[in-house]
Amino acid sequence: MNQPLHEMTLDEFIVEMSRQPVASLAHERLMELAGRLRLSDELIESRSGFAEGAYTRNLVCRTPDFELLVLCWRPGHLSTIHDHAGSLNAIRVYAGRLTSRRFVPVQDQPLGTGPVKMSAEEHAGPGSDLVGVDRDGIHQLANTSDEDLITVHVYAPPLSELTVYDTESDMAERRTLRYTLAADLD
Repeated sequence: MNQPLHEMTLDEFIVEMSRQPVASLAHERLMELAGRLRLSDELIESRSGFAEGAYTRNLVCRTPDFELLVLCWRPGHLSTIHDHAGSLNAIRVYAGRLTSRRFVPVQDQPLGTGPVKMSAEEHAGPGSDLVGVDRDGIHQLANTSDEDLITVHVYAPPLSELTVYDTESDMAERRTLRYTLAADLD
């Protein structure tokens, strides 16, 4: 008989994420590990910082293998349509309701070129299954509700850049990412 998998602390998660090279980590394994990760309300709330103009990216933990962030979204905030430049992604909703849209190239085009079209949309709330994208996935996240949204994201390896896509043109632009700094909120 299989025993249920136990929940993991952040310390246990860090150890598990370092057990194999991140280059050979399967998306399913990241989703399984992220699904078992339990963070305290105090930790998430201490990293929850909102801004009016756009969603915020607030760092919790970063190692050579992964990074863990808390993203905060006001109603109407949305990300660009983007890939993760080879990083895996797992997302859990802490508070609110997330809209996750997946995109695919309009024609048989190599990754990193446009245009793209939406292929699926799903919604997630607290306690529901995780959402995310594999190394070659393209998606957009949005808060389409009337309430604030807080999401917890794991990127493996850490996400330092991404490619932004368009649904109307061939525009595909590589962008460097950074975390939201406290000074940015003033």
